[in-house]
Order: sequence, then structure tokens, then C-alpha cells
Amino acid sequence: MAIAKIKKLEIIGLQQDKDKILGLLQKMGRVELISLSEKDASVSPRIASSDANLLEMEEAIAYLASFQDNVSFLKRIVQIKPIVYAQKLHDIITNFDYEKLLKDLSELRNHWKNLIQHRERLVQEKHLLLPWRKLKIPLELLHCARPCGILLGVSRTNDCAAMLKECSDKGMNIFTEAINQDRTNTYLVILYLKGELEELEAVLKNHHFNFVTLSRHTGTVEDRLLEINREILVLDDQLQDAKTEIAKLSQQRFQLMVVYDYLANLKYRQEVDKNLTKQQLTFYLSSWVKEKDIKLINKQMTSEFRNVAIFFSEPRSDEVVPVDLENKPLIEPFEFITKIYGLPKYNELDPTPFLAPFFFVYFGFCVSDLGYGLLIIGICLYMLKKFQLGPQGVRFFKLFFFCGISTVIIGALTGSWFGNLLDVISQSNKTFLPLARFKDSLIILDPLANPIKLFSVALSIGIFQIWFGNIVAAIGNIKNKRYLDIVFDQLTMLIFLFGMTGLGLIFLKLFDQTRASLFKYAALIGAVSLVLTQGRSEKGPGAKLFYGVYNLYNIASGYLSDILSYSRLWALGLVTGVMANTINLISVKFGEIIVNMLPFINKINFVRIIVATIIITIICVVGHLVSFLMNLLGAFIHPLRLQFVEFFSKFFKSGGNPYKPFKIETKYVNLKI
Repeated sequence: MAIAKIKKLEIIGLQQDKDKILGLLQKMGRVELISLSEKDASVSPRIASSDANLLEMEEAIAYLASFQDNVSFLKRIVQIKPIVYAQKLHDIITNFDYEKLLKDLSELRNHWKNLIQHRERLVQEKHLLLPWRKLKIPLELLHCARPCGILLGVSRTNDCAAMLKECSDKGMNIFTEAINQDRTNTYLVILYLKGELEELEAVLKNHHFNFVTLSRHTGTVEDRLLEINREILVLDDQLQDAKTEIAKLSQQRFQLMVVYDYLANLKYRQEVDKNLTKQQLTFYLSSWVKEKDIKLINKQMTSEFRNVAIFFSEPRSDEVVPVDLENKPLIEPFEFITKIYGLPKYNELDPTPFLAPFFFVYFGFCVSDLGYGLLIIGICLYMLKKFQLGPQGVRFFKLFFFCGISTVIIGALTGSWFGNLLDVISQSNKTFLPLARFKDSLIILDPLANPIKLFSVALSIGIFQIWFGNIVAAIGNIKNKRYLDIVFDQLTMLIFLFGMTGLGLIFLKLFDQTRASLFKYAALIGAVSLVLTQGRSEKGPGAKLFYGVYNLYNIASGYLSDILSYSRLWALGLVTGVMANTINLISVKFGEIIVNMLPFINKINFVRIIVATIIITIICVVGHLVSFLMNLLGAFIHPLRLQFVEFFSKFFKSGGNPYKPFKIETKYVNLKI
């Protein structure tokens, strides 16, 4: 239940054994290399030389995914990695020609791309020709050099008459025909004498005439449109054939993923060679290893290699030791929260065991509904049983599983089972009356009936956690033998907080006035002690006094704001019940309204009950689903904030480097070598 004890591992071995030693270390995944690399010579040249293809393979894997059968939405989110064992891996590496697959896929993709581009050009040409489909002049005649020329273009409909009038007023010998017209544009064919072209173009441009040039083809526009449609149909068939071929290649995507992960791990090992300490016949590597893994490492190395020297030692004080958290199964899921904030330094405390019970209670406090808690438990159990999740995924869903248990417990103690749903049902159906009475027998505190009492509970929890944070800080100082810091920081702080809390309770008339002197002197002694000690790191008496007073002010104001921050637990716990009850009320009333609006249903009692039940059930399910999701988000974020801001600030500072063992890293599959 702490930060894992780390030792330094140093290995001296023969150059001839280097590849196998590194392969064994990577397979075991128990050490973090400080300065290490190797060049894998045991792999065939065909495999080893393909490292440069990793990016191409990755891109091909992503591309082929779009041609596979539809994957369920849930699997797409969870992204479960299939497991590949040693024999399966060996078969794929030996028999699968991934280079041919990449080559075939590249050719098909280029072919597909060319077909798509050709089709797009045809579609664009089709859109250009459609307004001119009534043009009877063959397209090849539009570009012939004759005394007369032909212009095609688009004019604004409301400006077309003025443009033609200006041409007529200037005595131009032109012939025009409107081939097509809509509310905005008129599509014109203009026959003109070539000697008048410049003057004609000037008039047309002045009226914003858009010139159109049709492509050179034989036949009319209608003929070209028919030809385009035939070409598009042919291209569609070719695209479908290409898609079918790519879909066939996508069946080999799994093998490609296996090869990618295998080659990526070989490359990972190859990259460390530049930092490895080497002599002519020997090599040296250093690494970090957990103390619990020392026996296993020593046994494996000595049993497989005769000419190897292994040394274990304590890390030096000036070395940055990586951090790995080790907690009991009940605490381990809450490491997910600690890692969001950051890891502690190696010589500090792991905050996970201290935050776990608080987050457990706070989450249940915020949701505080037995029905919602059962939903959380059910979802988490399904995910843990259905899918082979990685360590982080298992930790995540176990965390919410425990939070679901907390929600069930607190929901039972506060009497919320999907709000007051049991009370509503038992009023119309006496069969559920015993269950409603059982629910009422478990209630210790009804938030809606006693909101002030719930508020007091929330603030009391806050006061306790803030005090506890200072105690944890003292534990950390004991671990690192900073005994004076305990006296000057935690002890003085707790005395001051004791006095301030007591005076506050007296002010609220929750404590007798006879105890006022005790709390007054405690607050005074604590305040004076803080003023004298909090500026001890400064130089000069003036600076020490100034920072002492300044820190006292921050402590006093911060203590009050920290306590008030815990009112969010009260607010969220209260809102959950109000929302759930409102949803139940709306569903019942809306069901009654709908039934009463339909007279023919209202007259038949049996039908009325069925219709009302269906309507109430639909509204109730949808409403509670929305409420559940909203409360789930708030119940995670706000307790998280209380840990990070109000609790961690008392004792915890992140800055630790995560322990990253030299192991098989995969992106697509889990290799079990």
C-alpha cells in the first residue's frame, strides 16, 4: 500500500549474448532501462529491413478498417485488442507476405483514386451541360473558325433585356436565343460577326455576362449527356469491383496488425543501441527494477546465461527514481484518480489510500440513489465480463463499480430508489406497498425533508478531510524525517484549526458558550505559532514576520473557503432526489393528460391503464436515463475537484516520473510471446 520499492539493476554480458538478453528483458517486462539498446540480428533480413514500412503499414491498417464489416459502437469505443499467442505469431511472421499486401493495396488505391477523379470530372461536366441540353448545335461547330462566331453564356434574367437593347442600339448584327431560363439566370446563345467581337465583349462584360465554354465533342449536348451517363455507369461498376478487391485485402488486416506490432517492438529494441555502453567483447546496461521482481530477474538471467554479471544496488540520492504505485485490490482502482493529477515523487507518500475512502463516499453522496447505483454496477460488471480490457480499462471500471456500491448504500440510507418511484407505484398498486415500507425502514436521513441536516453532514465531512490532510502531511514528514516541519506546520495548523472550528460552532450555537475560552486560546496560540514559523525560510526578521502574517491570512481564509467547497456535495445530493422525483411526477401527470385527451380510450378502463402505463414508462425511462448521465458526470468531476484542490493541497505535490518497463508495446494486438 505504497510506492513500489525500486532498486538499480546493472548487467554486464558478452556481446554475443546481447540480443538474447535484451529479448528476455523485453519479454519479461520487469525493468525500466536507463541507457539501453540493441540491434536484433536474429530476425530474417526480410522482416528486419521492413522497419521503414511501419508508417505505410499503419496508414494501410487504418484505410482497410473502412472496408471491413461494421463494428458495433461499443466495441469501437472500448477498442479491445485481440490476443495473439506465440505459435500464432510465428505462423503469421513466417507465412504472411505483408510486402505483397502493401503493394497490391497501393495499386488498388491508386486505381480507385483515378476512377474517383474521372467520375468527379464527368459529374462536373454533366452539371455544366445540363442547362444547355436544349442546344441543338453540335458541339464541334461551336469552335469552328467562320465569319460568324458563337458565344455561350449566362446573364442575369432581370438584366438580359437591357443588355440586348444596348447591343441593338449600337447597331451590332447579332442573333440571340434563350436556351434555358430560371428566376435568376438566362442561358443565351449569341451568333455574331467576328469583326464586332471586341465591341460585343465590352457590352457583355459591362452587364456581368458570364461566358461559358463547352468541351469539344461530337454531337449535341444531349448526345454528350447520354455518353456521360454511360461512362458514369461503367465507372460505378469499376469502382464496385475495386471496392470488392480492397474488401478482400481487408480480410488480411489482422495479420498486418500483428506484423506491425511485431516490427514496432523490434524497432523499439534496435533504437537503444546508440546509447548502450559497449566494449569489444562485452556490453553494459543499467536499469530500474522493483524490489519484488529481483528474485525472478536473477533466476531467469542466471538460468539462461552463464557468462553474465548482475548487480543490484540502492539508488543514489541524486538519481531520479521512477515511481510505480502498488496498492491492495480494494484501493488499486483509485490509482486512476491519482494519475489524473500526477504521480508523487519517489520519496513521498502515495495519496491513493488516503483519498480512496473519501472519493468512495463523495461519489455515492452526490448520486445518492439506489436505482442509479445498481445501473452503475450493472454497466461495470458487463464491461468487465464481456471485454478483455487492458490494465487501465479494468482499473477504470472497477473504480466505478466501487462507486456504484457506495451509491447503492447511500441511496438506501437516504430513501431514493429512482427518486420516489416506489412510493408512486405503491399508491396505484398495493402489491409494491411492502417494498415501499422496506425502503422507508432503511432511511436514516431524508435529504428533501432535512436539507439543513444534510448540509451539516457535508460540511462536517469537509472539516474532517481538511484536518486529515494535515495529518497525512505529518505522516509524510515522519517518513522523510522532517520532524521540525511537523511541529512548525502541521501541529500549529491543527491547533489553529481546532480553535477556529470550535469558535465557528459556538457562533452557530451548536456548542455551549462555556467552551469558548478553550477554543479562543487554541486559535490564538495556533495563530501566533503560525506567524512565527511560516516565514522561517525568508531572510531577515521583517520578511519572516511579513510572510508569517500573510500565510496566516491565507490559511484562515482558505480554511473557510475549503469548508464551503464541500457544500457542492450537499447541492448535488439534493438535486439528484429533486430531479428524480420531478421526472416521476411529470411522467404520471403527462400520462394522465394524454389519456384524458383521448375520449375513446378514457371510456375503456383496461385500455386506459395499458396506454397510461406505456406512456409513463417511456417518459420515466428516458427522463431517468438523462438524469443518470447528468448526475454521473457531476458525481465524478466535483469529488475529483475536492480531492485535487481541498485535500491534495495540504500535503501532496506531483512530480514523479512514471515507471516505464522495457516490455512489448503494442498498438493493435496483445502479443503473448
